[in-house]
Amino acid sequence: MKQLFSSFIYENPLPQLRARQSAFPNVCEIAPSHLLAAHQMGEAFESVDGATYVSESTDGGRSWSAPRRACAPDEGEVPLSDCAKLTRLPDGRLVLFGYELYREDPELPLSNAQTGGLLTDRVFYALSADNGRTWTRHIEVPTAWNGHTEASAPLTVLQDGSWATPIAGFPRWDGSAAGRTCGRLLRSTDCGRSWNDDAVCMAFPSDTVACYEQRMCQTDSGVIAVIAWNEDLVSGKRLNNHIALSVDGGHTFSAPIDTGVGGQSAGILSLGAERILTLHAVRRDTDRPGIYACIGEITGGELHLGTPECVWQPNVPMTRDTHMAGIFSFLKFGQPGAVRLSDGTVLMTHWICEDGCYKTCTTAFQI
Repeated sequence: MKQLFSSFIYENPLPQLRARQSAFPNVCEIAPSHLLAAHQMGEAFESVDGATYVSESTDGGRSWSAPRRACAPDEGEVPLSDCAKLTRLPDGRLVLFGYELYREDPELPLSNAQTGGLLTDRVFYALSADNGRTWTRHIEVPTAWNGHTEASAPLTVLQDGSWATPIAGFPRWDGSAAGRTCGRLLRSTDCGRSWNDDAVCMAFPSDTVACYEQRMCQTDSGVIAVIAWNEDLVSGKRLNNHIALSVDGGHTFSAPIDTGVGGQSAGILSLGAERILTLHAVRRDTDRPGIYACIGEITGGELHLGTPECVWQPNVPMTRDTHMAGIFSFLKFGQPGAVRLSDGTVLMTHWICEDGCYKTCTTAFQI
């Protein structure tokens, strides 16, 4: 992988004047060199005012416009924080897909450090027919976890035309399970009018292993691959990233396959034909934290990954943390993802916290 350039989607220009943080980015291509990035912004990493913003690039990701809020604030009685990802649909519309958390008590963070549970949330999507200038209202999506669902991946339009994305369950605020510990494939076959998440896309025999921040892609032959950040919620054991494969259009999936990379949040991208790119945020249990990439191939329903290569390193030292309950306060960089542009360039996105400021980054590669 040859690095071409890097840039910031958003970096607070005056942190001494105002607190503006940016995290959880993704990018979609509207036209050659014309990109749109979604990222969450707020005054702090878990602040009540966290919402999805969009920034625009007309030079292939080398520079980005000032961010603008994607959707109008909800006028309900309870404040909501939201985070969503962008996808360009075949008809040219854009869809934002994500989840929003109820913030009845503004003094509570997103997670309960004593139990590992999270605030109640709801999954939603919104549509734009004018390249992201205006959006519909948030349209709620039902899921099996009903109020405790992680929906951090963008929608993927599968080869059969359906919209699909991997989701996972969060524990309730008191730490109790909201449902089975697994990943599910949420799918709509009618452009968002109805949804189904019956298919389990990642599950471990112990039923105690989390499948956080899942990402998915589909190869040219139709194989669907889902990658996840895996940790045992009972023992606290940190596992390597795992991938599950489906050869029947997402109706059933293989047992999780160990990638051999001890990463946390991860991404996956189809490079054409049967080739894939995996990205791994390696923050823990290492003396060389950074984002690692593997180029691999899926043939005959089997996964073959190459040797991990470090493609990005932080400029500041990372602090190790051994407590799962403190996971959200520990994060200093993460959620790597990538998009393959029409000119063949791979544009990677992620976020990083430097000197207390959260910023969103892009790095372009030639493979």
